Amino acid sequence: MSDPKAMAEAGSEKSAPEDVKNELVVFPEVDDNFEHGKPHAPAVATGDRPLVLMDLDNGLVGWESEDDPANPQHVWLALWKNWTWGKKWMLMFWMATSCTFSPMASSLCAPGTSLTLDEYGLTSQTIGTLMISIFVLGYAVGPLFLAPLSELYGRVRIINVSNAFFNLFLLGCSFAPNMASLVIMRLLAGIGGSAVMTIVSAIIGDVFPVHKRAAASCIVVGTPSLAPVIGPIAGGFISEYLGWRWAYWVLLMCSGPLNILMIFFMNESNHPTLLERKTNRLKKELGRDDLHSHLEIRLPPREVLARSIVRPVKFLFRSPIAFLISLYVSIVYGTLYLLFTTIPIVFRDTYHFSIQYTGLAYTGLGLGMFMSLAIIMRVNDRTVVRLREKNYGIFEPEMRLATTVYFAPFMPLALFIYGWTTHYRVHWIVPCLSFIPYGFGILGIFVPCQTYMVDAFLETAASAVAAMVCLRCLFGALLPLIGPMVYESLGLGWGNTLLGFVTLVVTPVPFAFLKWGGSVRKRYPVKL
Repeated sequence: MSDPKAMAEAGSEKSAPEDVKNELVVFPEVDDNFEHGKPHAPAVATGDRPLVLMDLDNGLVGWESEDDPANPQHVWLALWKNWTWGKKWMLMFWMATSCTFSPMASSLCAPGTSLTLDEYGLTSQTIGTLMISIFVLGYAVGPLFLAPLSELYGRVRIINVSNAFFNLFLLGCSFAPNMASLVIMRLLAGIGGSAVMTIVSAIIGDVFPVHKRAAASCIVVGTPSLAPVIGPIAGGFISEYLGWRWAYWVLLMCSGPLNILMIFFMNESNHPTLLERKTNRLKKELGRDDLHSHLEIRLPPREVLARSIVRPVKFLFRSPIAFLISLYVSIVYGTLYLLFTTIPIVFRDTYHFSIQYTGLAYTGLGLGMFMSLAIIMRVNDRTVVRLREKNYGIFEPEMRLATTVYFAPFMPLALFIYGWTTHYRVHWIVPCLSFIPYGFGILGIFVPCQTYMVDAFLETAASAVAAMVCLRCLFGALLPLIGPMVYESLGLGWGNTLLGFVTLVVTPVPFAFLKWGGSVRKRYPVKL
């Protein structure tokens, strides 16, 4: 039979031999992190996590069998098994809830910006924008070290400590005596809140096979993406009737108890961490100090930590495909953050909405995102399975992006409509409706692209996603600072037309990823 490793490295072969078409193609992969190049887990061409089995004769600890109930990747329906569907989705519930509260902190207080500035005796709109966007800058900083630490020390420990950090500085925000302290507190809260937003995609890769990841991402990653939309709606009423500090207190009342519950009930899913625990247990039970986990990196702890922390940076600078995907998502999301800078001003000054009703203008975005999620959940995983079968059972991560090409054109259309209807003061319902195709398009791009990073770099998915989150949040933190100047210079019509042209220019990018992304990814592998 032809060498399956060579076939997989060569890319998608349409002329694969007949005996390959009907077999599960498994080939060994070598990880440079391993001492003397000892083999890592075998990589499976289907896109699922590799299965590593016990080999006590050689001192290697893995899963007991293909049906080991302790393996998070496998599915068990019986209640007495370890990783039942219920246990998987309970973990997803913790992640989805936590991922909702964290980004909500970025926007819940946005409608009360004017009230905050008045209390501190400030008038600069730029300072108000900085107060909001500094939280997103924390999202860019935190993943650089929190995501790789989760690969080293496990998901549970890093997420729970980071969430406690997030809640602590939310409390600090609510008592901030001046703008400088509020900005610092929001930055630190953003760093703490970034962990769960980055690591959640890696957890999905831990527990779900490739043909279930898009559905899980829609629920656990996509649904919380509505939080920046829901935040202003709730924040408008809270700020108007209770005061801007209550936006932080209300959020803390929800996030704090969740943090405590997760400390007691969240389950570890990181495969290397689980096998390390099993190895330590077997060392004591069997009295064998020679045992090592299949997934153990046999390097000094200090060197392992140093390598782990620089992983996200390596993805950005040494993997062209990771950088290009991250840049594409960052440009797309940058337009969203710029759009956010105009919505409160437009509906307050042009359409004379009060603070609480200004938040309702975001409803169209939420509706468009819900529609997008429903379609992605229905077709994305099915499309991956269909393309994998067409490719003789060999999975290519770029298959995940096949649906993205249909969502991208909606964004420029929405921006053109929004810009010129607000410029000519068309009835407020029209710009509100224009947010529907915008939300539809942006989430249809975001969810498959983030899931792609998990598929393409499964073993170090948290670091790969961290690279994307870091670049995206840099755009999100810095672009709103220039937003008021851009719109003041160009006006709403041409300002949003400029954004529309930017999204129009990048609309063909998903086609390029589908055509050449696999070749680029294989030509420039990341050495971690």
